[in-house]
Amino acid sequence: MNLLTIDDDYDTTEAVTDYCKIRGIDCKVANKGRQGLFEIQKREYDLILLDIAMPEFTGFDILSQLKKQGVRYKTIVIFTAWRSKMEDFKDYTEVGVREIVKKPVELDHLDNIVKSYLMNVMQTDPNDFLTNQ
Repeated sequence: MNLLTIDDDYDTTEAVTDYCKIRGIDCKVANKGRQGLFEIQKREYDLILLDIAMPEFTGFDILSQLKKQGVRYKTIVIFTAWRSKMEDFKDYTEVGVREIVKKPVELDHLDNIVKSYLMNVMQTDPNDFLTNQ
């Protein structure tokens, strides 16, 4: 099981990486938008955590490029400090936007996201997540 975090905030990517290490999840980090787009194109990820507000090449730029390229059915969770609604991302649901999570993300919420989107990939009991902390 693998996860890609695309976020220019190093504290966020470090927290997600630490979480993934504890859970045995393969985690790749991209701190720049173009690097994140390249990672999506290069490898299949079970879950993508995508920040919207990044300098130079934003999360919206990534989503637009994926849509242009005809990429579909990814599992993308938007991480943002902005007040956003799913209707703001209606043009990107076919690409794979599933939900929006307000930053900062608490560990329990991250755990719920992983449970929601990665359980079909995992070989462990879903109850093991919170008890292995």
